[in-house]
Order: sequence, then structure tokens, then C-alpha cells
Amino acid sequence: MSFGFWIAAALAIIFIRDTLESLVSTQAFPTFTLFHFLHVPVFFLTALISIIILLRLFTREDILKISRISLIFFAIIIFPVILDLSVTLVTGASISYEYVNGDVRQVVLNFFNPFFSIPGVPYSLRIEIFIICVFVFIYVFLKTNKVLLSGLAAFLAAGLCVFYGTLPGLIVAGFVKVVLLLWRIPYPFLRGRMIEGTVDESVIVIIELIFALLVTAVWFRLYDVRKFRVVIKDFRVSRYFCYFILLILGLVLYLRLARGIDAFIFVKILAMSGALFFALRFSALTNDIFDVDCDAISNQSRPLITGIIDKSEYWKVGAVYLAFSLLFAIWVSATCFMITLFFTAVYFLYSAPPFRLKRLFIFSSLVTGIQAVLILLLGQLSLAQGDTTVLLYPPLLWLAFSIFFLGSNIKDLKDIEGDRRCGVYSLPVIFGGVRGRKIIAVLVFLSYLLVPFFLYSFFYKPEVAILSLLFGVINYLYLRRQNSREKAVFLLYFIYFACLGLLLR
Repeated sequence: MSFGFWIAAALAIIFIRDTLESLVSTQAFPTFTLFHFLHVPVFFLTALISIIILLRLFTREDILKISRISLIFFAIIIFPVILDLSVTLVTGASISYEYVNGDVRQVVLNFFNPFFSIPGVPYSLRIEIFIICVFVFIYVFLKTNKVLLSGLAAFLAAGLCVFYGTLPGLIVAGFVKVVLLLWRIPYPFLRGRMIEGTVDESVIVIIELIFALLVTAVWFRLYDVRKFRVVIKDFRVSRYFCYFILLILGLVLYLRLARGIDAFIFVKILAMSGALFFALRFSALTNDIFDVDCDAISNQSRPLITGIIDKSEYWKVGAVYLAFSLLFAIWVSATCFMITLFFTAVYFLYSAPPFRLKRLFIFSSLVTGIQAVLILLLGQLSLAQGDTTVLLYPPLLWLAFSIFFLGSNIKDLKDIEGDRRCGVYSLPVIFGGVRGRKIIAVLVFLSYLLVPFFLYSFFYKPEVAILSLLFGVINYLYLRRQNSREKAVFLLYFIYFACLGLLLR
């Protein structure tokens, strides 16, 4: 059973369950909404993977075998709606399915109490969870021959099911208090514009996505710890931090003009950051797949070069990255989704045949500059709800484009031999290592000098020009050295932007 087939079969079961549930509760087929198309699958897949992990921890069986057998028994989720549909057709009784609200503690304590009625949770659902617990008990007992251990596994399985079923209620009961407590901190730039807000579906799904991300990561580690480690070690934090500075700048521009700031904006900012991070990871992974020959010379620590993970599995990891990126983005806003999708599409053309724009330095730099603008817009426009839909401070967009257009060539210094072998015409390949290094040092120096130029129209301080000149000279002199390192250049950028932020506040 392939990864794609497993996902397809699980989704088929979920959509059958959701459709029958709508027929029972609304007497109509569900319409195309994010709830039916995305929310429901995230909920059920997260619960399924959590139980698979539970079975793996209790039995020590191969997690792939557990995942395959669990998929067969996963079809049990169709049972309660078939039962309820039969009851509805025979008796005409009205049955509804809702998230657990109200006193969550009482629901948890009395979930299997047949004399305790739970609004929105018919007895068929409680029977379903009971059957799941029986399946878990039998499986663990067959593998371990231990009654107490099997009973504990069944008890925890029940706890997981009840937890996910009551998660929206838990969010409303507990998470709201935490967020509102944080909201009472006197943030100077938000004073007078703060509103408490309410927990809507997007907040609930974003939190469910965070749980989904955690259980997916745990599943992957249990599947193969060596592959998990090599994938985690490939996170290029220093490069990504440059992009996140742009995201934060865009958010600051939005928050300066937004009239009403919802308390749960923190949740959406977290989701927006996740969308960007996984879009970057998918883009980097795609680039690695098409750069195997180059990386064999210049980047021998990359996952594919180490041989720990093969190309087919790496594509699966990329599919998971892309899924989480777009899922986080769409629950922030439609604008966030479209910018994230645009960002990913541009980078795909940069890395993949037939265009492979990275082969010539001018197109490579152009794509990097466009991506910088898109990230700035991601922070500025994703949270806007009719109050901030215009582009703010256009000079900053040009500044972001120019800095990344000029500075993107730094990454080519360590890839000279690999780029030459693969026909990538970077500046060091065209002009040679020594002369190319000098040209890149000059371009980075110019990127610093552009900052006071673009800021002059709406913010001018002599200190900005002095600071930019100082850091530009330091970077120029450092990049002229043959043993200069990319991370050191990024560190100087971070220090420079921190100092600049203090001057501009």
C-alpha cells in the first residue's frame, strides 16, 4: 500500500462519513465549504494518526504495519451515521452532530454513562468510540498478551477520542482565558484598538492543525529516526530568518493602521508563520531534488546526498510540507492562501525543469527579489478584513526587492564547482571565483546603501545612512576573504536590521 493510496483511502472513508452525517442531520448533501472539504479531514486524520502512534508505543510493532491495519478498522467511523440514518428513516427522529460545548468536565466523566445525555453527541457516536477501544484492547493483547497493558491502551484510546471530540469546547474553556490574559498586556502599538474577539472556526482548525503537525512529526520519527533527524537538520534557519524579518515588517505595517485588532490575531499570526515556513521547506526540498548532481559536490550534508532518504520518500515529505503550508494559509485568509500559492509556484519555476530559472544569475536574483516582496505582502495583507487592503509604503516593497535581488548571489559562493558541473551560470561561474567574489561583495555593499535611499521619502535620520555605510563596508571587506561564510553574512544582516529597528521605532 503506497502513501498516496493510504491517504486516498482514508479520505474516501472520511468523505463518506461526512456526507452521510449531513444526510442525517440536515436531510441534504453537504455543499462545498472549507468545513466539509478541509476541516473534517484534518479532524479525523489527526485522531487516526494519534491512535496509530498509541498502538506503536504499546506494541513496538512496525508503524507501517499498524498504519495499514488501522486503515481497515478506520471504516468504523461510518457505522454510527448508517445506524442513525436507519433510525431517522424509520422513526423520523431528528439527530444532530455537534462539537461538545458547555461543561466539558462533566462530558468527559460521563461519556460512557448511558444515562447521561450529551447534546449533539448521539449514542451511536459513543458506541463507535467504545468499539474503537475494544479494537485497541484486542490488538494490544494479541501483540503483548498483557491484560493490564491492553486495558491501559484502550483507556488512553478513549481519552484521545474524547479529547479530539471536546477540543473546541476545551479551546473555548481554556485557550480563550490564556489568550485574553495575554491580551491584557499593554502593547503600546495596539493601545486603543484592541477587541476581545470570539473563537471562530478558523481558530479551532488552526489549533487542530498544530496537533496534526505534532502527531505527523511523531509518526515520522517512529517510522525512521535517522530519516527524521536528517530532515530536521536540513532546516536552514539562518536563511529563513531573513524572510521572517520581512514577514514581521509586513505585520507591523498592518498593525499600525488596522482599526480593530482581534485577540485571536496571535493564532493567525502563528498559522501565517507556519504557512511561510512550510512553503520555504517545500521550495528548498524541490530545489534539492533537482540539484542532486550539484549538491554531491557542494552540499554533501543534504538529505538526498547522504543516502539516508531516497528521492521517492523525499517527495512524500515535500507533499506533507506543501499540504501544511496551504492548510495553514487558507485558514488565515484567502489572501494568505493566494500569496502562499503564488510564492510556491514562483519558486517551483526557479528550481524545476523545463524553466529552471536558477540557471542564469539574473533570473535567479529576480525570483529571489519577487519572493521577498511576496513575503512582505504576506505579512501586510493576510490579516486585513476590509480595513487595510491597499499597499502601504511602496518604497519598502522596492527596498525588499532590491536587497534580496543584490544579496541573493551570496549563496553562490560555496556552490561554484557544483554550479559549473550542472550548467548554472552564477556570477562566480561566469567571472571566476576571485572576480565573482569581488562583484558579489560590491552588490552586497550597494544593498546596504539603498536602505537610506528608499527610506528618505518618509523617514530620514542621518544615523541610518551612517549605520548602513558602516555595515556595508564591514560586509564588503568580509566577503572579499576567501574563507568567508554565508552564515556570518546573514548574522551581520540580522544585527544591522536590529539596529535599524531601534533607530526607526
